[in-house]
Amino acid sequence: MSAKEHASRLEQRTLALSIGGVLTVAVGSIAYGLYLKSDVVILNGIFSLFSLIGAGLSLLAAKLVVKPEDRRFPFGYSHVEPLVLSVNGFMVLVICVYALINGLEGIRAGGNPVDTEGVIWFSLVSGAVCLAVWVYERRVARRIDSLLVAVDAREWLIDFGFSLVTLLGFAVLAFLEEPHRGVWARYADPVMVSVMALLAIPTPVRVLQRSLREVLLMAVADDAVTRRLEAVLEAVRAEHDIVRCVHHVVKTGRTRFIEVDIVVGPNFSLQTVAQQDRLRERIWRALELPLEDAWLSICLTEDPRWV
Repeated sequence: MSAKEHASRLEQRTLALSIGGVLTVAVGSIAYGLYLKSDVVILNGIFSLFSLIGAGLSLLAAKLVVKPEDRRFPFGYSHVEPLVLSVNGFMVLVICVYALINGLEGIRAGGNPVDTEGVIWFSLVSGAVCLAVWVYERRVARRIDSLLVAVDAREWLIDFGFSLVTLLGFAVLAFLEEPHRGVWARYADPVMVSVMALLAIPTPVRVLQRSLREVLLMAVADDAVTRRLEAVLEAVRAEHDIVRCVHHVVKTGRTRFIEVDIVVGPNFSLQTVAQQDRLRERIWRALELPLEDAWLSICLTEDPRWV
């Protein structure tokens, strides 16, 4: 088994494990939240439920991106990964905004007293589970350089943050005296919902910024591959009669699409196909990319219309 196949299988196993964990946390949180009549516990379950959908999509994407190109997708399936990440990020953002509105409405309505001890125990158990899964997925993501696992791990980290904030928010009741204790006991649940939503919103926004850039095929100006390409093209122009070089570099998922158009002058010395292939090989080596991680197209022409 090649290293790439092993990484793909580990990625899929990790995401499948995440789905099982999310399902357990979601069902347990919603059921226990309904029992306690706690919006913050129910929110944790709803967030986990959305994470379950996201984890399922991520697992599907992990299976698709390793498939070779075919007639329907001649450039492969790498575009599926940023598309799935965009959907996941949007779903998380929606639930965070919903939670914020729900929490503010709860504060406006006068709060919601709940079983403090029950919420604290829930926070301890769910926090421990989320932290354990996050640590494991973070290690796997770094080991195989998987963005899908990294984003899924980030969602577990958000869940852990929810549990930690909830724990601290309700544990502080033990150190308060009346009448502050009674007031906080009534408002702690909706306040914690609002705080957790505000803390979580930046994460899906960052995921959306990155994934939508790839979905829309936007170039990154300071990309390391682009800098290496510009450097080798500058060197090639200094050695040969080249009028103009135009390049396009975009990244979608795990694949970079690189197009180079070179307008040559009348004294361009590389006239044979073999000589031009050696130029292509030189440019390719300068990019320092594995063959399976990029689509490289290099066109040489005397007519600037084709650029």
